[in-house]
Amino acid sequence: MRHGDSGIHFWNFCRQSFRSLGDIIEPGEALKKLKSARMKIKVYIFVVLVLTVVMVSRAAESQTDSAEGQEYQIKAAFLCNFARFVDWPKKKVEDVTEPMIFGIIGKDPFGDAFASLKDKQVRGSSIVIKRFGGFDEFKESVGKSKTELGLKIEALRRCDLLFICTSEKKRVGEIISLVENYDVLTVGDMKGFLEAGGIINFLAEAEKVRFEINIVAAERAKLKIRSKLLRLARRVIEEESSGEAKS
Repeated sequence: MRHGDSGIHFWNFCRQSFRSLGDIIEPGEALKKLKSARMKIKVYIFVVLVLTVVMVSRAAESQTDSAEGQEYQIKAAFLCNFARFVDWPKKKVEDVTEPMIFGIIGKDPFGDAFASLKDKQVRGSSIVIKRFGGFDEFKESVGKSKTELGLKIEALRRCDLLFICTSEKKRVGEIISLVENYDVLTVGDMKGFLEAGGIINFLAEAEKVRFEINIVAAERAKLKIRSKLLRLARRVIEEESSGEAKS
């Protein structure tokens, strides 16, 4: 190769190299790319933060739902045990062909808590869960058909145990008055339930499920609560007039 040709090739190489380098570091284009990159990073960070908040929120909700679900699984088991230590007049002679009916009136908090108890028996009888709507639905039935209302009330009275949900707090007195003379064990988990005429009420103390009993209301319903259950109660109302309680 001649010396002159070598110089030309070197010059062409330099021009191509500087042209490529110019493409990379051209000020205007580099600034646009930098701004674009920064914007993408900001968007990415924002999305990550939003997703983190959503995930934390859902985790908290899941934990709350899980805790509440566990609480009502425990309460479902308690209901079965209550039934083991209460004597109904109509069940003096056990008839295993007749199921024990657990009614739930109001917004049901149990979910599938009774699923694990579906094969359980209480004193030789299977358990049937019957869910009623809110008490307002009973009121609405009056305008539609008195016969339909009568059938619904009769269905309530056929329950062996009736759990009255907190959604019915304002109606609890009316509901109890419909069943109190029909051998129905009324159970709730709200403040003032026993004073309203309920028989057993759940309490939450130190993250443990406790309960209290109104013997006066039980006697009115012709139910006999065994001493073993009474001993486990946090509070027992024994006198109607004075409202005294025994801890």
